[in-house]
Amino acid sequence: MNRRNVGQVFALLISSLLAGCLSSEAMPADPASSVDPANIEAQPSAAALEPAAASTPVPAELADLVLHVDAFEEGGAIPDRYTCLGSNDSPAVYWSGVPTAAQALVLIVFDADAGADLGAGNELGFLHWLVYDISPTATGLPLAATGNGGLLSGGIETANDFAVAAGEKSPGGARIRGTGYDGPCPPAQHTYVFRLLALSESLGLTAGTPSQSVMSALEGRVLAVAESSGVYPPAQ
Repeated sequence: MNRRNVGQVFALLISSLLAGCLSSEAMPADPASSVDPANIEAQPSAAALEPAAASTPVPAELADLVLHVDAFEEGGAIPDRYTCLGSNDSPAVYWSGVPTAAQALVLIVFDADAGADLGAGNELGFLHWLVYDISPTATGLPLAATGNGGLLSGGIETANDFAVAAGEKSPGGARIRGTGYDGPCPPAQHTYVFRLLALSESLGLTAGTPSQSVMSALEGRVLAVAESSGVYPPAQ
C-alpha cells in the first residue's frame, strides 16, 4: 500500500465511528477523538512534564537518564512493524541512569506533529502510549510488552488517542487496541517522541484512570526526563 494513502484508508475505516466528522478534503493525521479536548477538565500542561524547579541547576545524577528505542536510530525511520501498516507491536525500549531518588517511571509516546485539531487530548500531541508507575528498578520494556502486565514491570497502561477506534482493524490488518500501544499511522511524515520520566513518588492511580488525569498528576513530581524520537513514514 502506498504510504501516502495510509491516513486516508485508515480514516475511512473508522469514519462510521466518527459520525461523519471527517471529509476526504481534510483527513486528520490520526483518527480524531470523540472527546472534545476543550471540554476535558484539568488539561495537563507541557510544563507538568518538565523536571521540578527547572530554573535551578540539575544535579549530574539527574542529568544522566538516557532512553534508547531498539527499533530505530535516534531521528531515524520507524519500521512498519511498529505502525498501522505492520503488526502494531510496541518496540523494545531500554534506559539507564535512573536517579536513586526515583520512586517510579513513566513512559509516554506521542505524535509531536498532531495537536488538538487532529485528535490529541493533551498539549504534547496525539497520544500513542502511556505507561505509568513502572518500577524504578526496571531497565526497560521488551518487544511487544503492551497488553501484558507481566512485561510492564508494574506499569499501568492508559487509553490512548485511538480509543474511539478500539477493536477496528488498521490498514495492515492488526487490531487497534485503544489502550496501551497503537503505532503511527499518518498520511505524511510525522515525528514520534518516546519520553521517559523519573518521578519523586509513584502516582498511585488505579487502572482505568484517563491519560489526561495521569499527566496532570505528574506536575511537581518529575525528577529527570529523557527522550528519543523517530519519524514515520520514511522520507520518499
